[in-house]
Amino acid sequence: MPICNASATKIWHLSALLVVGIGIHAVRLNQPTAVIFDEVHFGSFADAYCCSGAYFFDVHPPHGKLLAAVGLKLGGYAGGQDFATIGTQIYELQPWLLRLVPALAGSLIPILVFAILHQLGASARAAFLGGWAVLFDNALLLQTRVLALDGIMIFFMLAAISLALLAARQGRLRGQLLASIGAGVCAGMAFGAKFTGLTSAAVVVLILWFAPRPIPGIGRPLGMILIAGLAGIVVYLGGWVLHFILLDQPGPGDIWGRPSGVIWRDILKIHQQMFSANYGLGATHSNGSPWWAWPFSWRPIYYYAQDNTALYLVGNPVVWWGSTLGILAILVQVLRQGLANTHREPYALMLIPFAISYLPYMLIPRVLFLYHYLPSLVFAVMAVVLWLDRSGRLTEETRAYTWLLVLIPTGFLLISPFTFGFPLPEAVLTWMRDLVH
Repeated sequence: MPICNASATKIWHLSALLVVGIGIHAVRLNQPTAVIFDEVHFGSFADAYCCSGAYFFDVHPPHGKLLAAVGLKLGGYAGGQDFATIGTQIYELQPWLLRLVPALAGSLIPILVFAILHQLGASARAAFLGGWAVLFDNALLLQTRVLALDGIMIFFMLAAISLALLAARQGRLRGQLLASIGAGVCAGMAFGAKFTGLTSAAVVVLILWFAPRPIPGIGRPLGMILIAGLAGIVVYLGGWVLHFILLDQPGPGDIWGRPSGVIWRDILKIHQQMFSANYGLGATHSNGSPWWAWPFSWRPIYYYAQDNTALYLVGNPVVWWGSTLGILAILVQVLRQGLANTHREPYALMLIPFAISYLPYMLIPRVLFLYHYLPSLVFAVMAVVLWLDRSGRLTEETRAYTWLLVLIPTGFLLISPFTFGFPLPEAVLTWMRDLVH
């Protein structure tokens, strides 16, 4: 394909993903005008950062909540909203403002998927298909249409990986340094949103270690890794410094002990408390689900219900089941051909973050939910798309590509009433309640 045509195709693909992504995140973002699911927690945390300063304790690092607070502050929110329970009416601000930062992150995730696939050598068709699948996943869409941390984390995870790939292919020292710093910053933000964001740091190290052009003067590309690591540490610790500076008033977190004012000691202490609290959570939940059931989107999560509408987090069956079957097919091929013959394949690189972000949940005793699989889902989609592209199944001569482009939004539309809260017959709502509970 001529260069000008390839560039035009790429621009068209990116534009389509961006426009549709913004559109489906913006529609009905103001609905419902009430607190949804974990907005009970994250809404009050963002309110504390931007307005009240009430000290709180959470099992997640502060960075994602700080970004949400920035959105509230820039939108003119002055505090005072009650986030006590699911269904509490939102009066003190426009609900879309509460959900703006996750929605922006969710709108850009398909773009980053496209970019990473393109950087890994996928064809334009394959890169677009990967972005298309992530764009039309109902679970990821709903999780980025409410104030939650997963979409923010996934955005920074993908940004870190893309920047690491960029650094690995830079021929000049300045480009390597800037891209490495950017990768470290984004990895620090991903880890600062949720601890599972550490997956991106592992992949960044892997990419930079095998970079074809190391920084001059250093035998291996250790320099890029150290620079990225330093940037990530600075960003991560900086978020905690802001946490303690902004939360200078008495609050519900006082039962865990007030900060002493010696910042570094407080940071160490709160991490000990967070890990203890995370693994010590003994509460059960009717919508909890085991890790082995996630790849097939088993056990939807109830988020909100009012009159004849309901919000449930449930995945697009075409995307979830299709990516799961694809991963199984890849593993069969790896077993047949041997790891030595497949470890340098582009799809093998995406299997690593898939495994790192998924398999550790086998060891976590606390109640878990379907949304914990979302990072793994994104990596599974990219691995399968790269594998299909490599095997020639997405060429113009095959119909698989066209069928997937049609089936993915079809599956999305079937689930969409539970994603957007469209009115439904009572019989359908009753069926879903029985299925979940």
